[in-house]
Amino acid sequence: MNKTVRDKLVSMREEKYREFSSALIPGCENMLGVRVPVIRKYAKEILKENTDWQKILEEDDIYFEETMLRGFIIGMATLKEDDVELAKEKMAEFVPYIENWSINDSFCNAFKIAGKHGDDFIAEIEKMVKSKKEYEARAGLILLLNHYVKVDMAGKKTVRKKTVEICDITCEYKGDIEKGRYTDKILQFVDRDFSKNGYYTQMAAGWLIAELFVTYPKAVWNYLTDKEKLKIDDVSYKKAVRKICESKTPSKEVKECISRLCC
Repeated sequence: MNKTVRDKLVSMREEKYREFSSALIPGCENMLGVRVPVIRKYAKEILKENTDWQKILEEDDIYFEETMLRGFIIGMATLKEDDVELAKEKMAEFVPYIENWSINDSFCNAFKIAGKHGDDFIAEIEKMVKSKKEYEARAGLILLLNHYVKVDMAGKKTVRKKTVEICDITCEYKGDIEKGRYTDKILQFVDRDFSKNGYYTQMAAGWLIAELFVTYPKAVWNYLTDKEKLKIDDVSYKKAVRKICESKTPSKEVKECISRLCC
C-alpha cells in the first residue's frame, strides 16, 4: 500500500483497540488498532477519490490494516466494475496475503461479486476449498458461506428458516427435498478431510454446514447421517454438530437428534 494510505491508517489507530483486537487474532503482531468500520469507510473514500484503484495496491503491505483495506478495495471495486475476469485475477492475487481469520472473513464478506455471479466463481472456489493451505481453504469455505448458502433453486437470495422442527428433518418427502441452487455442490466441496489444513479451516467447515442446515435442513440432515460415505474429518463434523446445537433456530427435539450424531 502506498505511503499516503499507510500514514492515514496510522493516524486513525487506537492503542486500546489494538490491544483488544490483537488478543483475538493469534500471531498478529503488525496491527495498528484501527476499527474495521473505519477501514471499510476509508476504502469507500479511496474509491471515490481515485479512479485507478489498482495503482494504490501495487506496493506491499506492512500493517494488518493495510491488508484489510486491500481486501475491502478489491471487493468494492470489482463489484462496481462488474468485471468477472478481473475479479478472479484480484481474488487470486489477494488470497496469499491472508494470514488470519479476520482478514479472511472480512475479504470474503466484501467480495460480493461472487454472489452476483455465483456460477462464474464456483470452479475457483472449489479449487480453494481443496487447497492444503489453511487460509486458502478457509477463504473458499467462507465465500460459500457468505454468497452461496442462501440461494434458492431459481438463483435468487433466500433466508434461513425461522425455526427448524423435527418434521423438517425426519419426514419423508413425496417430491424433491428442498435445497438451493448450490446445496449439493457445497456438501460435495465440504465433504473432505481438513485435518491437515488446520483449526481455522475446520472451524469454517463446521460453520458452513451449520448455516446450510438452518437454511435447507433435510438435505444437510441426510448428509450428516450418511456416515458410511462421509469423508469429512471428525473435528469438522463435530464442529458442525456443535454449531447447529448452539443455534437458536432448531427446536429442542432437533438439537437432541443432532447431538446424538456424535455419540
